[in-house]
Amino acid sequence: MKLESVSIKLKTFFFLFCFLSFSFCKKTGSDAGPESVLPDTTKRPNVLWIVIDSLRGDIIGRYGVTPNLDLFSGNAVTFKYHLVNAAWTRPSTLVFFTGKYASANPVNFWDYPTTKSEVEAFYRTEKHPLPKLLKENVFGTYMVGNNPFLTDKFGLGVDVGFDQLYDFSNYNEDTKKITKKTFEVLEEISKDKKPFFLFLNYNDPHKPYTPPPGFTDRIHTDEVLDEKKRDYLGEVAFVDEELGKVFLELKNKNLWENTLVLITADHGEVMNAAHAISPFTGTNTYYGHGQDLFLENIHVPLLLKLPGETKGQSISAMTRSIDLYPTILDYAGLTVPKFVQGKSLRSLIENRESTKRTYYGETRFTQGYGEGHEFLLQRSYRFHELGKFWQGSVGSEFYLYSDATKDPNQESPLRISNIAAIRDMKLKPDLEKKILRFWKQIRSMEPKLPLYHLSIQPESKDTEVQIRIPNGTIRMASYPNDVLLEEKGKFVQIQTKRTKPFEISFEVYPDVSFPEFTVWFSKKQIPKSEIFTGYFGVSLASCQSNCDLLYESGTKKPVITPQTKVYFWKEGGQKKSYSSKQELGTDALEILKKQGYVQ
Repeated sequence: MKLESVSIKLKTFFFLFCFLSFSFCKKTGSDAGPESVLPDTTKRPNVLWIVIDSLRGDIIGRYGVTPNLDLFSGNAVTFKYHLVNAAWTRPSTLVFFTGKYASANPVNFWDYPTTKSEVEAFYRTEKHPLPKLLKENVFGTYMVGNNPFLTDKFGLGVDVGFDQLYDFSNYNEDTKKITKKTFEVLEEISKDKKPFFLFLNYNDPHKPYTPPPGFTDRIHTDEVLDEKKRDYLGEVAFVDEELGKVFLELKNKNLWENTLVLITADHGEVMNAAHAISPFTGTNTYYGHGQDLFLENIHVPLLLKLPGETKGQSISAMTRSIDLYPTILDYAGLTVPKFVQGKSLRSLIENRESTKRTYYGETRFTQGYGEGHEFLLQRSYRFHELGKFWQGSVGSEFYLYSDATKDPNQESPLRISNIAAIRDMKLKPDLEKKILRFWKQIRSMEPKLPLYHLSIQPESKDTEVQIRIPNGTIRMASYPNDVLLEEKGKFVQIQTKRTKPFEISFEVYPDVSFPEFTVWFSKKQIPKSEIFTGYFGVSLASCQSNCDLLYESGTKKPVITPQTKVYFWKEGGQKKSYSSKQELGTDALEILKKQGYVQ
């Protein structure tokens, strides 16, 4: 009996131990967070993201050249008013894959080369580009297409973390090659149980427009077309036919049902003669892009087929390309990182949207903000870089306001020479108020420039401060009312008879050069050994070159002792360095020539 009792107790203890162990393991798994691997990864949808380079938002369904996309849209969510947040391929693609505005990552959107420092900064700061993030969460990630900005091989872009990348930017007649390689990738994918992310990037109908024979014959329209638009539409027809093959292959491989298919473009194309010469850059951009933020440059298609969904839906509300990164993560069942500046489209699709989305965009020489169909575009030097395109001078920065409900083609925008002049334009009060609000939104959306501070403790009634920069312009942020201020762009002179300590603050616009300054008390220059700088109050004389970090103070004002005559510090991060901009190599130039970027 005693042995039987002991046996029963041991069995009870064993079953209790197993039950507690199971409960603990189950709880631990549930607390692992949405970014951890799901037990059954096959339940996650596959993702096929298709980009048709330069495809305007008014092409699909209009000219008879998109039968496959027309058929696709019948089973997809069609976003009628989708806007990209950058107007040429590299910044637009990085918006796709970072979920942030172009200026929020280190890679410039001004010139084609990416410097070594930009590439290194991207890898250091961009920890979660979309392909890398999906790869970390079990997805197999592939890129097939023509996009030279998705590799750091040619000095044109950055690697965003694909498992396998097949770039055809250095091939002629790349479209069919891209389709063929896509079939090979789908064959590989169909044998793998992991969910996949495939980024398929067709370069057609990007210029030069060279459609194969017969494709322009598919155009059906009463519109009088010039040769360039006819050839452009011929290339659209060519890509549409290739997409039809890809869709069929997905179905043959039994991948269609559980795949989220997203189709969009990285930018539009200028076809309105009124915008032939960009008012922002002065560049001929007719049948081109990237030189402004007018709607024909930023309005592109967006079609989204959800896994297992066959019902079509049309959404007319504004959406933005910055919303695509969080949308993919949302439908993949992954947590959207806090740094993402867009918003998942799921609430719109499910009719749960409570507020209207607004637009902010950036491209060469241009910043813009929009609500509904009203936009304020600014000619801007904010993100300029020194080089062959810009030598450091800052000119006028005017604004163009347009309302596309009244001026659909934005041919007659209201020009505002500067924001201060708006008071004298005698606009209707509501319009003036709106433009000022849009202007404030542009300022609030852009990254802040570093702010430089000088603290002066005068020894006499005769103090003079001179500030110089080699490039850009100095913008005074704050200074006492009783100082004499002379501003000459790259040079500022301040004189005062104050005997009490005072402080002046300024920006260098754009942030491409470091300020030099001198201070005199009673015509006697203060030596560097008596000027202290940065958070730790190091003497300016202690550093001779590459002293950027020395001046940093973070977000805190340094402690300044009464004995300190001059104290200098910087708030807001290190300046970008563009002085070593490299020249493009032969391979890179050949790629850009093939794609019509350079002549």
